[in-house]
Amino acid sequence: MQKKSAKKAIKDTLKVELREKEAQELYLNICNYLLNNDDKCYIGVIRYKYLLLCDEISTNVSDYLVMEQLLEKMQQKHPLILSALTYMATYKS
Repeated sequence: MQKKSAKKAIKDTLKVELREKEAQELYLNICNYLLNNDDKCYIGVIRYKYLLLCDEISTNVSDYLVMEQLLEKMQQKHPLILSALTYMATYKS
């Protein structure tokens, strides 16, 4: 996941402004959470990314779309966890 793509997807989807490092951290924390707690959702995201790459979509665009889908799935299935992870990424010292 490219940091700029994650940052833009977070800003567009969650309306939260994060630095690139914080956006990357949020992405990794969401992936870790899904891997441990909702593997079906995580596998769906991996399949989506694979399909985008097979269609020869650029890395920046595919990373943006994957992050956007990841955030939307988290908003639907795990909104409280998403809120907590976003808060931790934003206000971590």
